[in-house]
Amino acid sequence: MASSSLICNLTSATSACLPLSKPGTTPCRTEHGRRRRLPSCKARAGNTGADDDDTVIHHNIDRREVLLALTGFAAATTSNLGLALAADDTKPAVCLTPPITNEIIKCVSADGFQCPGLFRPEDVVDFTALQPPNGPLRVRRPAHLVAADDEYVKKYEAGIRMMKDLDATDDPRSFRRQAAIHEAYCNFHYKVTAAATAATTAAGSPAPEIDFDVHFSSIFAPWHRMYIYFFERIIGELVGDPTFALPYWNWDAPDGMILPAIFNNESSPLYDAKRNQEHVDAVIDLNLGPGKQNDLPLCSDDVDACLKATNLCTIYRQMAVDTPAQFHGDKFCAARVKAPGSLENVAHTAVHIWLGDPLSANKGEDMGVLGTAGRDPVFYSHHANVDRLWHLWTGALGHENFVGASAAQWLDTGFVFYDEKRRPVRIRVRDVLDAGRLGYAYEEKETLEWLDKRPTPATGIERSGVDPRVPDVAISFPVTLKKGDKEYVTVERPEKARAGGGSSKKEPEVLVVDVTIDPCEYAKFDVLVNVPKGQEGRVGPQDSEFAGSFVNLPHGGGDGGSGGSMGRLTLAYRFALRELVEDLGCGRDRLLDVTLIPVAGEKVVVDGVRVELLK
Repeated sequence: MASSSLICNLTSATSACLPLSKPGTTPCRTEHGRRRRLPSCKARAGNTGADDDDTVIHHNIDRREVLLALTGFAAATTSNLGLALAADDTKPAVCLTPPITNEIIKCVSADGFQCPGLFRPEDVVDFTALQPPNGPLRVRRPAHLVAADDEYVKKYEAGIRMMKDLDATDDPRSFRRQAAIHEAYCNFHYKVTAAATAATTAAGSPAPEIDFDVHFSSIFAPWHRMYIYFFERIIGELVGDPTFALPYWNWDAPDGMILPAIFNNESSPLYDAKRNQEHVDAVIDLNLGPGKQNDLPLCSDDVDACLKATNLCTIYRQMAVDTPAQFHGDKFCAARVKAPGSLENVAHTAVHIWLGDPLSANKGEDMGVLGTAGRDPVFYSHHANVDRLWHLWTGALGHENFVGASAAQWLDTGFVFYDEKRRPVRIRVRDVLDAGRLGYAYEEKETLEWLDKRPTPATGIERSGVDPRVPDVAISFPVTLKKGDKEYVTVERPEKARAGGGSSKKEPEVLVVDVTIDPCEYAKFDVLVNVPKGQEGRVGPQDSEFAGSFVNLPHGGGDGGSGGSMGRLTLAYRFALRELVEDLGCGRDRLLDVTLIPVAGEKVVVDGVRVELLK
């Protein structure tokens, strides 16, 4: 894996998440449309990469760009973690090296939030000690199709109603406590205990408390698989049907791109009034508004058909990645740099924001913020589909999860959940890699239309005689993104990729954008490659030049708001380039022209843009 998988970034932790609010103002640059030059395939036709030395500049290094390797720190260590120090020895960055377990993290009840699922260590049962499923597979079906199965819908509603009836009790199977599990693990209520109690700085003072979150790393997919696995079995136990399976909201299929009808009945326990009412009957937009929030092309004529077509391209782009690091994200690092994968950042986040718009009158609740997302019953069907896409990536698409000695940390990562018998069960990532061994399967009656929706080069772009890299002003990162101001940067591709006319599946080329955000703010920016300046409106998600989007699902909400103290969150997000470079025919070019189009967020700071080969 490239070096970006083994980095910790040093930023200050200043405050917890504040209540969600609509955009206001934020200090930013006043100059418009400047291209930042980096040691960096140009968008000009016929570019060979020769005689371009004048395009390479030195840029000043901001403190946020100083990266420390996870291994080989010159710092204090304990049996559980390594401690890397900033240059002034006052701002430690903590990165865990062992598997994440409930012995390393703890939940903190504070500010109105009560940790769910507390247990005595001596009561914990290991998942491998339980009898494996030996009956018929639980078959998860598409949610929009189960509406015709009245018996199933009544059983599902009965199960959710019975869970909600337990809310006034201390039963860990209650709907309230199950929703709080997501809030606890995803809204910074868990802390890394070793960092707070064992690690010290070189000066001997205690290390700061470190927030833990199952997002922004390779923990995302397996943790959510564990979570909905136990949620599903609890319903089956309550309704007396061990074959009960959750439906999945298959928003990756055209007929499933509307909120399923079973969740839109006001008299049903599956209903949640805290949804964006403008979207509950509309075709979902997995790009969150082309043409409405940015300069991307508007759909015309048959808008629904247009949205469905672009959605399929978005899903293709998410799934057509080559490595586990691209799909899952990197290993968890308790410092401020995280590297989420495409499974988390693309359609998953878009569905949350679409249904619980953070800028709506409801201020994002329930689905629109992490603290309350689990309170909406559709959350579990949404994540059943996210889980299904992981199942397809390793099954139908033939990819592998992390393997080899370096995968041990990930495989041994584990958490404790209460099962349907009210037993605290320790389950690890290695236990959940095969859905069949967990006793469930997915019904696939519809064609995976996104499989053949590879984006194609945009038509109508005028490249002849156009130099998209002007105006050419050498300005250093970091830069604050401001809606309405596109940012232009030219980056250099790795020599190995250029020499081979492109990269390989085993070592794919990726565009890495280092970005610092407010974790409580809905943020989004689109990334275009080799689009001449002023022609951005001719490119959309269906085009090869559209590399993708970065989207942040806000933290906050819930009981007492976020429990975090991190203030700012620094991420290294990767955009796949292997097929993009191939489609644009610039495999031997030296430079790529990148356009960043801000869509949402007042506090988005881009710390750097670069191209890497993932190993």
